[in-house]
Amino acid sequence: MKLKKEQKTVCMTSQGIDEASETVGIWLENAGVGRRDILRIRMGLEELLLAVSTKNGEVATAEISFAFMQLRIRYGGDRFNPMQHERNELEAVSEEILSRALLTPAWRWRGGCNELRLFVRTKRMRPELVMLLSVAAAVVIGILGNMLPETIQNGMVDYILRFLSDAYLNLLNTFIGVMIFLSIVTGICGFQSVAAFGKVGKTMMTRFVSISFLISGAMVFAMYMLFPLKAGDADGSSMLMSVIKLLFGILPSNPVKPFLEGNTLQIVFMALMVSAALLVAGSEAETLRQGVFQAQKIVMSCVMFACVLLPVYVFSSLVIQFWTNGTEVLLLLWKPVVAVAGLTFVGMAVYFAVTCRKLNVKASVLLPKLLPDYLIGLSTASSSAAFATTMEINEKKLGIDPAFSRTAVPIGTMLFAGISTLLYIGTVVFLAD
Repeated sequence: MKLKKEQKTVCMTSQGIDEASETVGIWLENAGVGRRDILRIRMGLEELLLAVSTKNGEVATAEISFAFMQLRIRYGGDRFNPMQHERNELEAVSEEILSRALLTPAWRWRGGCNELRLFVRTKRMRPELVMLLSVAAAVVIGILGNMLPETIQNGMVDYILRFLSDAYLNLLNTFIGVMIFLSIVTGICGFQSVAAFGKVGKTMMTRFVSISFLISGAMVFAMYMLFPLKAGDADGSSMLMSVIKLLFGILPSNPVKPFLEGNTLQIVFMALMVSAALLVAGSEAETLRQGVFQAQKIVMSCVMFACVLLPVYVFSSLVIQFWTNGTEVLLLLWKPVVAVAGLTFVGMAVYFAVTCRKLNVKASVLLPKLLPDYLIGLSTASSSAAFATTMEINEKKLGIDPAFSRTAVPIGTMLFAGISTLLYIGTVVFLAD
């Protein structure tokens, strides 16, 4: 719904500013703007009008109007940009809230008057709904597209769909390694001391490893019962050397290579080393710690911007699978898909039920908050694609301490990788059968 073209002239008194703020709130609510954005806009508007009132006096007036999803504020006097004057603490916080919501006003001098413009966003579709629609659209187009000539299919795959898929992956891989590194460093530094992190880290590692072994054992047993494997001839190669290479492979040869190759184990190892050094350094490294926290916010914003394109990646990659493999081939894969998805769902349901019981929270309350993260992981089969969403849900929707969340998520993902490996093995066994 678009905002109606309306305008209102207000005096720069406290009563006039309150009246203007209330009127703007009603307009925005009628236009379907989210409640949180309405509060941000009203707070920013009040601070801007107060700054103009301080400059021009309460006898001055301002004209507030809506047109084409824009909020405009016009006022007379000399050239004056209220966003560049010396601000108090409240005004600085207000401007930061607006900037985080991508609602920063733009000032200009036009027709002998000062003018502030603010682009208004209406309520957006829920991310999980967008993801489901992209999957549904990919399935429909993937099936119907098989009726197109093969040359057209190949052309669209090579010059459009594969380009979109690769472009998103390249964009995500550019930041995700740095994101994991900075998240672990900021998370551990949030514990303030090595002793505090050691206590929490010991409990966290014990729980992760125990759950990983428990679920892995259950999956191995289920796979063996469904498809018992027969022993074959060994080639005589030593497994001890493979284990040794795996253990020492966590040590990077240089600080850049892990990020170029996307080696999560080495990135986590480097992050743990840097975090420990920063904690030991104490106040001497306070400036560096603050810089790391600021860099984490910037990189997180970049990853969130990249995640906006996630539905495009899901759509293009699924259509590619339909058109390159054919519907007939995909239908033959129903057995591994059902078996592996079933085992995954059962394990997740059990762990979810235990969590709800332990925290005394209703499943109907917790599940909607976790659903976007689950759909991203399900549709992309990538923990990296879901990383930024996971962090946002943990810290903003679940209220988990950022120091714990930023440490536990990447380390937990790494330790649970063994379970994913078993799922791949199970899929191969089913395909071989």
